[in-house]
Amino acid sequence: MSRLNDNIESIGGLMASELRSPAPFRHLAGLFRNGGRAGVEQWLRSVASSGRGYARTEFRGSEVDHLFAPWLLHAGLSPDHATGGLMVPLLAATLHGFGLPVVAGGSGCFLDAFRSLLGSLNVRVETSTQVERVLVERGRAVGVVAAGRVLRARRAVLASVTPTALYGSLLPDSSVSPGLQAEAARFRYGRAAMQIHVALSRPIGWQDERLSRIPLVHLTDGSGSTGIACAGAEAGLLPRRPSVVVGQQYVLDPSRVPTGAAALWLQLQEVPFSPRGDAADELDTTQGWTPELVQGYTDRVLQRLAQQAPDLHDRILAVDVVTPPQLARYNPNSVEGDPYGGSLELEQSFLWRPLPSSGRHATTVPGLWHIGASTHPGPGLGGSSGHMVATALIKQSRRTHRFGLSTTRQGSGRGRRGK
Repeated sequence: MSRLNDNIESIGGLMASELRSPAPFRHLAGLFRNGGRAGVEQWLRSVASSGRGYARTEFRGSEVDHLFAPWLLHAGLSPDHATGGLMVPLLAATLHGFGLPVVAGGSGCFLDAFRSLLGSLNVRVETSTQVERVLVERGRAVGVVAAGRVLRARRAVLASVTPTALYGSLLPDSSVSPGLQAEAARFRYGRAAMQIHVALSRPIGWQDERLSRIPLVHLTDGSGSTGIACAGAEAGLLPRRPSVVVGQQYVLDPSRVPTGAAALWLQLQEVPFSPRGDAADELDTTQGWTPELVQGYTDRVLQRLAQQAPDLHDRILAVDVVTPPQLARYNPNSVEGDPYGGSLELEQSFLWRPLPSSGRHATTVPGLWHIGASTHPGPGLGGSSGHMVATALIKQSRRTHRFGLSTTRQGSGRGRRGK
């Protein structure tokens, strides 16, 4: 943590910078000043290392691996994927520094707060509106066509979508090179996710009562069972021993449940979108996510939790499950049930996210910017990609006003059309 703290400005700067630009050189210089060439190479090794390898190299014993390896699931990784050696200390620093905050009243209030903020700034938000295509005129993105209406952009179009959608259906073929379209068609998605919501008559009785005060518990033995479950899911198998993320948000926010009651959400981030088999050879996967398969796998997950909380089944009032296909239907960006906007393995991250030849937020179509989980720095609630693009647009606007460039018509002589 001390080493990371000494370099956090540079590491954070790289994570929040346009990597294919001059901006990263300042942050790389900071790393060099703090640790010299050896220090920079050590960080590069961390990026190339897996979480499993990092824990084995840096620590004796299994405690650190058991504690932090499952957190890699929340970064779309497995314990054996590269970049885990960087993400483990970053996740640890976040948890130690900020804890696990939740939104009072439920996560829906998060969206309500943003809607209120945007409304106060006279921003119009339209939901339940399907964007059919990006409108391109004379080679430039000038708006979108949504629900049969043309919505024109004064300065830019920002697309928080997957490369599959942007280059495969939203942009006209004439505005994108065949090579870029081919790259987008090869964009890979990661493991699917599944969610189980459990309403309880009262809090469960953990065998270790200290867990009753913890808002997020991982049922796992670190890189061991989590690594096996991830490998199985990536091979199309339902894990025999899934890693179960147990959310107990009511511990921090009692308003989420009736007095005396409790609720859990169980995240399962090691499931295949189209299961080809069951690692335990108990469940029939030949017909996909049938009600019977959903029930069978849900029972397996709940039984794993009951091993740590034996009174679980006696306190269950209701269970609701979101399967990978349902998640994909709820959110078009969760292609194949992947909640992280695409695989986050090293070759599809950093300089190469979203695509090898398009590792920037500015696209090859003037006026069109690509943001969201499918772009650098990847998924999360920090809004980094949108912040980077907003900052770039503000700087462009300031330059336009400073040099007197036209914002409404084609300038003559020294002017040009503004954003």
